[in-house]
Amino acid sequence: MSDAFETLIKRKRDDTDDEYAPKAAATKKSKPKAPASVGTCSLNKKDFGDRIKAALRLEKYEAQRMRINVTMDVAFFRSFFGGHASITPADFSQDSPVVVAELNNSQAGEVFGVSKVKNGNRMTTLHLQSMMVVFYPSKGKASVWLTV
Repeated sequence: MSDAFETLIKRKRDDTDDEYAPKAAATKKSKPKAPASVGTCSLNKKDFGDRIKAALRLEKYEAQRMRINVTMDVAFFRSFFGGHASITPADFSQDSPVVVAELNNSQAGEVFGVSKVKNGNRMTTLHLQSMMVVFYPSKGKASVWLTV
């Protein structure tokens, strides 16, 4: 081998430039933890969204159910729909007879995720138009009505 080649190899091995030094592993930043869910509900957020998506499914010989029955308490209803929906009456408690939450497509997309408020096939896509949650606080039950 030539002396120039051996010198080049030796120089690369001995070179301690930052260019050849191994990169230190980047430290991962921890994500802030989501607050614990407030209240109780028979469906979690994912299951709730899956039921909405299933209601928007297109079938050849079958009409889809556009109502979902859920059990929940006042704390869950307030924390889940409070910042996103228009709620009537604005001030409600456990003693209120009926509370109604109205969500349009974008509001439902904020709550459940945009992929849960649309469905379809290769020919057409259905989008959720509106969603009405009729909540009975004294019974702890709610009916969710969907329109396409």
